Amino acid sequence: MDAPGGKLDLRRSRPLPEFMAVVARRQSTGILAAFSEGAQREILFVDGEVRAARSDVEEEKLGSWLVLRGHINEDEKALTLLSQGSGDTPPLGHLLVTRGCIDQETLEHELAELAVTIIRRAAAASRAFCEFVEGRTEGQPDTLPDLTTTELILLAAREFRNVEELRSALEPLEQIAWPSVTLDTLLDELSLTPTEAFFLSRLDGTRRLEELIRVAPVPDEEALATLYALKTAGIITVGDAPAAGLAPLPSINTQRGGSGEHIGVVDEAMLSPEQLAERARILELADEVARLDHYAALNLPRKAKADEVQAAWERIQEQYSPDRSLQPHVRDLRPQLQTILDRASEAHEVLANPVSRKRYNRILESLEAQRQKELEEIKQQHQVSQEARNQLVEANFKRADELIHEGEPYLAIQLLEQACRMDPRPAELLKLARLLLRNPLWKDRALKTLRRALEVDPNFVDAWLELAEFWRRRNNPERQRKALERALAADPEHPRASQMYRQLVGQRELERLLRRARSRQR
Repeated sequence: MDAPGGKLDLRRSRPLPEFMAVVARRQSTGILAAFSEGAQREILFVDGEVRAARSDVEEEKLGSWLVLRGHINEDEKALTLLSQGSGDTPPLGHLLVTRGCIDQETLEHELAELAVTIIRRAAAASRAFCEFVEGRTEGQPDTLPDLTTTELILLAAREFRNVEELRSALEPLEQIAWPSVTLDTLLDELSLTPTEAFFLSRLDGTRRLEELIRVAPVPDEEALATLYALKTAGIITVGDAPAAGLAPLPSINTQRGGSGEHIGVVDEAMLSPEQLAERARILELADEVARLDHYAALNLPRKAKADEVQAAWERIQEQYSPDRSLQPHVRDLRPQLQTILDRASEAHEVLANPVSRKRYNRILESLEAQRQKELEEIKQQHQVSQEARNQLVEANFKRADELIHEGEPYLAIQLLEQACRMDPRPAELLKLARLLLRNPLWKDRALKTLRRALEVDPNFVDAWLELAEFWRRRNNPERQRKALERALAADPEHPRASQMYRQLVGQRELERLLRRARSRQR
């Protein structure tokens, strides 16, 4: 598909998802047009990222789409189109918001839904012909703020169902498939189908396509379509062998080792009941240690003597040493073992010292007294009144701040999770997410917490900035940019958001974004 000299060769009528992948890989800017059955649909790219889609099909134009979806009526559409005129007139969506026909949040949601629909229909269309025209479209906003280009290519590839071309794109089926180098990053953000997840779970090292199709719990046509989608989106690579020096990445059910190495999948079907039980115990404990107090982290009673504390610590060092990952049945659990050991180490450091242990006991006693009081109130009233509930939430937030100041993040996490379940305040959810981010194994919990904060308050700039940092650390500039654009849409004058966006895309793009954001707030 790549022509000599670095140009894109789109002269052949190939599936649209494959052309999308080429444009994204080359980080090209321009319009990818798909022609089929009298329809022309266009996908707008900027530096290899899909920013928007448009169509000349009447029902896929914004005005008609909003009428079909019940957001405006035909009269509102007609009058707004008449007032739009030509030249420098603002776009239809802006005019509809200005006239009060639709609110900005609904418009943005519908623009995203429309763009996805256009891309899917373009990919599903038979006998489509594609053409890419390079060149920057000035001032094109991102109408797909919640979807990355990889996700959109995957969505498009799922729509392509020509069995002959699917097989042709994958043949010869004796080729080997292995996960792409970005698999661990992609899994943070992709929503996979059960069949896609099944194939990824089978890629322990490498696997021949014909073997994957044979063991798949779906018909051959569905297996071909799934493998095609994974290959086109860049989630798996297909060839004679992995590239030289490129080790295959683990599949969906594996973890990255503590030194950065990649570890194959453990086949649980080959394990004994005792080995399966130990794996389950390690996974559960690694997830729970953030909620355990120091005594529970060492599996000790409060009255444990000093020698018992030391014995418990030595027992955990032996039972949960990361070196145990050399054993085949736990070879993929080194990060979990390290988390358990680190937590026990902190607990031992506090409880082995009489002074720090006495201080910690006072903290626990005060928390237990507070909890006991709450339980007694519940028993007396049968249910907590709103006033009592608010008091409980305030007390938990206040005490969590004190515990953070005192260097007790695990107890603070417990209180924040409890309080945020009753009253999900964005600032407190952000605080909780930052505590969880201290441990790489809890990044999924932290990400969910950040997203919860933004569900409660979509204009919470600090949460968008934290999300941008989250994706920056994972080397995902597209997700980072989208988060920063949401932050600046909420507050175009925010200095840190502006600085981060400038560093990412440059001053010119920042000025364009700020002009759009400020015009929307007028």
